[in-house]
Amino acid sequence: MKKALFLLLASTLLSPAYAMDALSDEDLKMVQGQSGADLSLKLSLNQKYDETKGKYVLDDVLCKDVEYCRLAVSVNNRYIKNGQASSSDGNKLWLVFKGIQGTINIEKIGLDGVDLSYKAKGGAEKIKAAMQLSFDATKAIQIRNFGFDALAFGQDKFSSSAGTEVGSSVAADYGYLQVKKYDATNAPGSVYDHGRETGFMGVQMNGNLALQGKVMVFGCDATHPRC
Repeated sequence: MKKALFLLLASTLLSPAYAMDALSDEDLKMVQGQSGADLSLKLSLNQKYDETKGKYVLDDVLCKDVEYCRLAVSVNNRYIKNGQASSSDGNKLWLVFKGIQGTINIEKIGLDGVDLSYKAKGGAEKIKAAMQLSFDATKAIQIRNFGFDALAFGQDKFSSSAGTEVGSSVAADYGYLQVKKYDATNAPGSVYDHGRETGFMGVQMNGNLALQGKVMVFGCDATHPRC
């Protein structure tokens, strides 16, 4: 038994290796396999489902520290120096999206391997292997509370310059981590605004997006009119 096992192992280790050749379009047309796959994707950012309200809301546990549920954008060479705009150095400016959140549920994306038939530049009919992504209008993309609570400008409390990395050990020194909320003494601000983060605009999207169609991805060569 041991000798037979040794001979089997030796024959496996000593068997020659074979190189893999690339398949042409004609070869790929002869390959058969299973039909495609149906994919689903659900993305939820900073949200939880509130059973009492029957909808998705901002997660008060994840976003207990509101400054960490934001998206901040800094444009190159935008600073404030001595109360004036500067393009070289000063306190860096930030565009801050506060309370960013959203749930997007894509129920179905079809993934299939198909033959793409097209007319080549010379006029001949050609078939090329392609990957197809398809969408079904009966399976709508669900968008729930997608957006942000407030948009505001933030300004660093320390000075920096273009091309030089300067930081601070205090979180509140960064323009995108500063916390400001409306209270009873804030003006402007209605009763509705009290307790909310300061800003000048908010966006919230709810709805279903129905798509019907397909996207085909294939290797592009000189025979295709769009390559």
